[in-house]
Amino acid sequence: MKKYLIFVSVLLLSVGIFVPAFAREQTIETHMESVIMLDVARRYYSVDEIKGYIDVLAEHDNGTLQLHFTDDENVGIECEFLDQTVEYATESNGVYTNPVTGNQFLSYAQVKDLMNYAAAKKVEFIPEIDMPAHMNGFFTLAINKFGEYYVRNRYDWDNPANSGIAWGTGDEAGNLDLMAPHAKPFAKSLLNEYTKFFAGLKYFHIGFDEYTFRPEMKIDYANELYDYLVSKGFQPRIWSDLITKDNINALNSGYEITYWGWKQDDITETNYATVPDLVSAGFKVIITNKYYLFFVPSLANTTEEVMADRIANIENEWELEKWNYNFDGGLNNHDGVLGAMVAVWGEDSDGVDNNVINAHAKDMYRAMFPKLDTYTETIDIDDD
Repeated sequence: MKKYLIFVSVLLLSVGIFVPAFAREQTIETHMESVIMLDVARRYYSVDEIKGYIDVLAEHDNGTLQLHFTDDENVGIECEFLDQTVEYATESNGVYTNPVTGNQFLSYAQVKDLMNYAAAKKVEFIPEIDMPAHMNGFFTLAINKFGEYYVRNRYDWDNPANSGIAWGTGDEAGNLDLMAPHAKPFAKSLLNEYTKFFAGLKYFHIGFDEYTFRPEMKIDYANELYDYLVSKGFQPRIWSDLITKDNINALNSGYEITYWGWKQDDITETNYATVPDLVSAGFKVIITNKYYLFFVPSLANTTEEVMADRIANIENEWELEKWNYNFDGGLNNHDGVLGAMVAVWGEDSDGVDNNVINAHAKDMYRAMFPKLDTYTETIDIDDD
């Protein structure tokens, strides 16, 4: 038998087949997901500037870029359904401007370039199309295409088909009227376009923050959107303020939650679902503590002194256990916590230079990253 084994080994080597004789251990280190969310609806960033964020995220594994493409002020990406395309836009040095709204947006070709760049850098790319609130950007485009009546006609109880898709006023002006017959088909037309364009990505963020118009309908609609996005091949994500202690068990727990919190020190005394509530109910959570990890740049808060204090607060005070404001409690372990996010918003940023925003946001991210958990796994590999 020994002679036979020697003969087989020599034969395999003679025909160029390598038979590994030994194995060695290799330790693989992975980190929690680390996210930068960039609001490209309310502030324009060039492709090169956004690539700069991807470069920072690529410094570590599990980096993720979430682009908040739509909000009340603007739709920051092409929208063929509502005629915001490069064909109808003015263009200057690669910057496209909608001549009706005067707002700038990224073309589909530019976004595809960003997606490819992120993939090459092994950075996850997440689009956020925010609905059913924060939709005034879409409504402005819809009024231009379909008319004011289609969007703003108040709900007609005698003939619902005559109702506009968004007759709310004041704080509710940007909310889709889920009761109106044309509202969901309008949203579905948008989602059909964007899910087709972003097909192949892992995640799709549907927004759903601060929806106040038809609160009794929001959970059913959120579940409807979940099923739709899953049918298109995506893992859906959603903002946290939709969820309360009363409705938490009615929402599909397959959603991954980006938790931004509120400004109460002890949110446990309110009806809003906490991170421990969400984890207990089976949800996975990304923490983006509003006090530490929200960046809403303005002329007042982007001075070197203010930003140095912000970075110091993240480095010296913030931990994952502080999932809301500066309240620390209830999160006994990190089970169910996927990671954390620096969220860069644009609504107050008039007059602030992009270079200032970019530098400070990246500093915040680099201060946040060391606070995330690191996991190690030892595997056996062939020693060749």
